Amino acid sequence: LFTAEYYICLRSESSDLHFEKPMPDFQHETEFACSASGLFTFLTQTKNIKEVSDPNLGLQFLSAPDALSVGTELEFKIVSFGQIIEITHKIIELESSSLVIEDQIKGPMKSWMHRHTYTENEGGVVKGDHVEFELPGGLMGFFLSEDKIIDQLEEGFFYRERKIKE
Repeated sequence: LFTAEYYICLRSESSDLHFEKPMPDFQHETEFACSASGLFTFLTQTKNIKEVSDPNLGLQFLSAPDALSVGTELEFKIVSFGQIIEITHKIIELESSSLVIEDQIKGPMKSWMHRHTYTENEGGVVKGDHVEFELPGGLMGFFLSEDKIIDQLEEGFFYRERKIKE
């Protein structure tokens, strides 16, 4: 588990220095005693995504295929911070047994990209999750913080880990 906060120093054309905070990100890795292809196949089936998601999230697919593929759009709703939120993600990259990248095309965040990786090792597979996000503006952005989003992601990934290992 790794989260980092740092600033990038940028020099504008006028030679003035300013500091810009990059998008917040969250990274999580879990080792599973199975093959990368088996876990990949399991987690790219939408019925299984719902099965291993925390019930408190209230995940409900409104429109989704049985299996993920490049170009697939997943329309779903969740309960987050007491609000029902409708979100659409698009699968923008998929490499069999190793990588899925999904991008939010409609939803509450200014930006949200989730990179799922599957790396074989001696004990099975390491499932990596890297989420980069930008908080929303307006009233919702006033109530949310980077820490709240990261806490919710940690809870969700720990739940998923327990369900898959059952």
